Amino acid sequence: MVDVLLRWAWIRRRTPARDIADFDGGQPLRVVGFTQSIGGPVKVSVGRGKQIARLRQGYLRLAVGEAPVWNDARGGRSATLQAPFRLKPAAGKVRLARKFERYELVTGAGTYDLAVPRKDGELVRHVLGGGAGTRQCDAPEISGK
Repeated sequence: MVDVLLRWAWIRRRTPARDIADFDGGQPLRVVGFTQSIGGPVKVSVGRGKQIARLRQGYLRLAVGEAPVWNDARGGRSATLQAPFRLKPAAGKVRLARKFERYELVTGAGTYDLAVPRKDGELVRHVLGGGAGTRQCDAPEISGK
């Protein structure tokens, strides 16, 4: 339905190639996503004294020459990711988000889980290395809150 409305309004949808070109041209981009571990886990009680890490929604800010920054959609948590980066596809599906794909993000400070929309996966792999090696960042290494 959204695609039909966009076409009627003559608004072109973003494509992975266009996103990559914009990123390489210096435009900062935000990619919506889910994580349990970036910025530290948020535990919720599931009864009988047990706690599990809650899946949190947020976005990853990507800009040339700057370290990627994760911001939670709620709660005000943020974390600056440290280079070098390696991104590996992870098995499994994202609960309640079937158009998302899961990754294991290995950084200089640790390993995190990350889920992003399939249409943004190509951009995230381009920026964070896609598992073909590591990618350095020119920004200083700053730990998150």
